[in-house]
Parts: sequence; C-alpha cells; structure tokens
Amino acid sequence: MKIALSGYYGFDNAGDEALLSAITSTIKKQEPDCDFVIFSGHPQRTSQLHGMRAIYYMNPLAVIKELAGADLLISGGGSIFQDVTSSRSLAYYIAVVALARTLRVPVIFYAQGMGPINRPCNRTLMRLVANRVNMITLRDQDSALYLKKLGIKQPPVSITADPVFSLQPGPAARERALSILAQSGVSGCPLLGVALRNWPALDNRMGDLARLLDEFAGRGYRVVFIPMAFPEDVEAGRRVAAMMKAEPYRLEQRLNSQEYLALIANMDLMIGMRLHALVFAANQGVPFAGIPYDPKIEAFLQQFSLEPLPDDLTGMRQAVSHLLDDQASRVAIERKAGEMRSKAEETARLALGLIRRKQGK
Repeated sequence: MKIALSGYYGFDNAGDEALLSAITSTIKKQEPDCDFVIFSGHPQRTSQLHGMRAIYYMNPLAVIKELAGADLLISGGGSIFQDVTSSRSLAYYIAVVALARTLRVPVIFYAQGMGPINRPCNRTLMRLVANRVNMITLRDQDSALYLKKLGIKQPPVSITADPVFSLQPGPAARERALSILAQSGVSGCPLLGVALRNWPALDNRMGDLARLLDEFAGRGYRVVFIPMAFPEDVEAGRRVAAMMKAEPYRLEQRLNSQEYLALIANMDLMIGMRLHALVFAANQGVPFAGIPYDPKIEAFLQQFSLEPLPDDLTGMRQAVSHLLDDQASRVAIERKAGEMRSKAEETARLALGLIRRKQGK
C-alpha cells in the first residue's frame, strides 16, 4: 500500500512538518504496512527528519513516476489551497492533484483549511480540479462554507480536525525541551510563549504587545519567543523583544515538530500568530491567544469559542489575564482538544477507506 503526500514539506515550518508527522503516524497506527513517499522542497532533510522516502517536489518526471505507482495521493493538510502567499504555489498543488486524477489515482484533501483564493482564474482552476477528487476532509466549518462559495460540490466532504491533534511528544522531545528551558535560565518560572511572524498585522501592534509582555514580566512571568518557521520567524521576535524593557528568552535554533510541541507544553499561555503555535498549545491543554492575520486563525479560535486578541493594550491585558486566571478555560481547552484528537484519527480511516475501495477490499 503506497501513499504519496503533497504539501508544504521540507521548508522548516514547524506546523507543516508536524502535519506530515501526524498524518503518517496516524495512518501507520491503522495500517502498519503503508509505504510513504513525500514530495519535498528538501528531500534529504525530510528523509532524515521523518525516516521516510522523499523526492524533490519540482522534479516532474520523479513526481509522475511516484504517482503512477501510488494507491492514494494525500494533498495537505494545512492551507496550501490559497493564493495570498503565492499563485504559483497554488497552481503547483492543483497540478499535482490534476496529474494524480489523470493517472486514476484516488485523491483526498486531508484536513485542509481552504482559501482565500482571490484571483478569478485561480478560483476557476480550483473548482475544475477539486470537483474531480475522491474525498475532501476539512479542519473547520468555515472551509466547508468557502468550498460551497467556490462551487465545489462533487466529492464527499467531511469536517474532521487538524491532524496535529493526534501528535504527542515522546520522552526524548520532552527531555530536549526541558534542557532548552534549563539552559536559558527560565525553568521553574511561569512562562509566556510568543510565536510571531513578519506581517502587517504585527506591525500595527508591536508597541502595545511589547508593553503587554513587559507588564506580565513584571508579574513574574518569563517571556519565550518561539519561531515556528525557522529562521524566517526569528526576526519578528527580535523586533518585539527590542522594544521590551524586560529581557525575554529568544529561541534561535531549529527544533523538530515534537520538540516544539514539548516546549509549548511547558508554557502557561501561548500568544501566537502562527496557526500551529495555537494548535500545539491546544493539543497540550495550554491556554492560547491568537493574533489574527489570516481567516484560518479566526476559524480555529471559533472552534474553542475564543475571540482574537484585541488590538489595544487594555483589551490585550484583559484577555491574557482572563486566560491565565480562568481554570475553567483550561479544562474546556483540554476537553475540546480530546474531541479533535478523535476527529483527526477519523481522517486517517477515511483515507485508508479510499485505498481499500480501490483495491476492492
């Protein structure tokens, strides 16, 4: 049983690498004999990190060869079907799906977050190809509504959950996280994790965010800047840290997805722009506050009945204080995360079902 995976893999984004690890490990639990091939931006790095075979994603002959021998193409997860970042990347991911269907390989969109797709030509292309896939699973209700808006209605659609909810850090990852905190001199302190990215949504609130972090540093919290995309996000943390009076700890090293997950598990609160900083926190029962820059952030917060972090200092202070002080919110997060963990495992069952139907089992 051979499964090909197409997504934003091999680019040192902790969220996407966690998605790859979560998808493959969840499927392996249900079908141990599965063989995976990953379409990656850096195949050697992907193979070393995940212990699976990988090929260069922009090698057309290799991609065609692997798809021709595959029993299933998993497209995603994540938010690869959008053109805010790039129309070129959207065209690539759509082309891989179209190629798989041309070769009669079943395709599943795996717990995707859809959109936004702004250009009319991109929306048309997406509609033509997505209506030919075999199954669509989505991570939130907003994505389902967006599919209908695009006119995608042919394949069966299920709302499951982000695959990362099925991922848990192992003992080695937990030990590495504790070692990092000890070496940085913040172990044993209450911790505020912060995961930022360079984006206009950050530019407009850097000063207030720095003042907020200083206030909580004055209450005894240590601030830890965690770059979920390394080294891309390091600069965003540096910019805010430079505006603070207190001395934060800035993580400036590459971790694997389990190590990021273990590190965030030690936080008392996670403030994040990166979606998977929030997903990692929720997964580990850590309260979180989201800074919105993309509809996927609001969609995720809604699943936990949370509002985005306000723009003003007073609103931010009140929101963060409430999350830290309200024990009921932590319990609610843990309960909801458990539900989403079950849904994440269901996505794997649906994917394997496509292969078994193809094989007549």
